[in-house]
Amino acid sequence: MQQPYRIVRRWSGRILATLGGWLIAGWSGAVAGLAVGTLIDLWVRLTQVVGLVWSGCGLARTQRLFLGATALTMGHLAKSDGRVSEQEIAAARRVLGELPLDERGRRRAITIFNRGKAPDAPLRPVLGLLRLMGRNRPQELARFLEFQLRVALADGTLDKPRERLLRRVWRQVGVSQADLDARLAQLQRGKVRRGVRLTLDHAYRLLGLSRGASSDEVRQAYRRAISQSHPDRLISRGVSQAELEAAGERTRQIRAAYETIREARSSS
Repeated sequence: MQQPYRIVRRWSGRILATLGGWLIAGWSGAVAGLAVGTLIDLWVRLTQVVGLVWSGCGLARTQRLFLGATALTMGHLAKSDGRVSEQEIAAARRVLGELPLDERGRRRAITIFNRGKAPDAPLRPVLGLLRLMGRNRPQELARFLEFQLRVALADGTLDKPRERLLRRVWRQVGVSQADLDARLAQLQRGKVRRGVRLTLDHAYRLLGLSRGASSDEVRQAYRRAISQSHPDRLISRGVSQAELEAAGERTRQIRAAYETIREARSSS
């Protein structure tokens, strides 16, 4: 019974406008009503998405989008097999603990995570917004993908529904399926432990580089990224302990990315 209800709710503008147009002007009115109703439904859905990822938390706009997309997708992944396990909840909590969130922000993230568990969660438009952001902030997109992989594999297995959803996420944020396949293959061989070992594509994205970057560009990007996450620099800004811990995790990933690129180039 829930599926028909969700369809009616998502198509309510089209249904009502089409019916109203038909009552007023027959079939021509129904066609016009359908067009108007479609625009209404799209507008309602867009405002829901914007409200979901844009409101509150005292964060900058891009940070709110990153938080919203991360929490929403984690919730959808966790519930993709019909239930949310304790391991998945623990993995999601660890991810949120690495983000620079105050108490209000954590409550907001939990609300979005729970919203993501719904079958009609607005995943596609949120991932579309994240894809646009990722063009200029590849490091944030790489972190997002790493977080999703950690939640998806929290219980040590990857069933078919969760794998299909991961592939959908990778596709909708504009990252190749080959990148996901390489990460999963490494995980199955036991070569990855919480993101310490990375795929080569992931490593380049973490440093904001392409594969064609020169060795000097790789070194400069590495030093710049490390400098931005240096504890002394952050302490001078008066950041919280949670932000320092998140910076420590970013530093570990940046170093792993640099070593991955160096190893790949030295062996080629």
